[in-house]
Amino acid sequence: MAVLFRVLESLLLTGAGIFMFALSNTSYYWQFLNPKYSWLTGLSGAVLAVIGAACMLNKERQSKISELLGIVIFLSLAGVAVHSFEYAGEDNCWTPSGGLTGEFAAEIDPVVIYDGVEYVKINVAELLVIESELSAGEAYAIQGLVLHSEELDRRGYIGVGRLFITCCFADSTAVVSLVKVDEPKKYEAGSWVRVLGVLGGEVPALEKNLTIKGALSAVRSDTFTLQAIEVEESPVEGMPFIFDVKTERPFEY
Repeated sequence: MAVLFRVLESLLLTGAGIFMFALSNTSYYWQFLNPKYSWLTGLSGAVLAVIGAACMLNKERQSKISELLGIVIFLSLAGVAVHSFEYAGEDNCWTPSGGLTGEFAAEIDPVVIYDGVEYVKINVAELLVIESELSAGEAYAIQGLVLHSEELDRRGYIGVGRLFITCCFADSTAVVSLVKVDEPKKYEAGSWVRVLGVLGGEVPALEKNLTIKGALSAVRSDTFTLQAIEVEESPVEGMPFIFDVKTERPFEY
């Protein structure tokens, strides 16, 4: 029985290590963790696979049922996760080298020219991070999901938000910009829009915080809103979620 447990433990550990290493080199890794950690997951998986192989040779090791069950649960959850991918695809993926391929890799121009005015492309998290350096009247282009509330509708605003992911989806934060528009109800909640606007200084105090489904928390600026010049429904450019934030041009957008 001890030999059986040792062999089983070795196979399970090796399998877990191979899974981690393989996942770190697939297009789906970013659905679990921030892509910048893929090297660490791959290295950990390789080490775990080696440990699993070594367990096979260690005849003095006494395997515990609780430890084996823990590994079985991990592999079971991993198998379920692999079959429930929703966002990624082979044409839209993050490569092991840290770059995007397919649609997400499309080169994004740093500005939009509209009626002779240059709008700097920036994501909503970057806009929030550098707000101490901004001035009213500056022109920016953002993209995100339309958010509504009765209070916003009354005040003539929509929210435009995206998920900011520091590590993985479990710690995602909704980052929202308030956009002043003429007809808030004209824009469908949940639709993806591109906003061209200028910074304004009037920020309404809201009774309820705007958020995105699945986010643990939500943040928005208490200093600026955007006065919309143009709001149009548009497919997302690049990654739909925010992983990186820059503090100078060109921004991630």
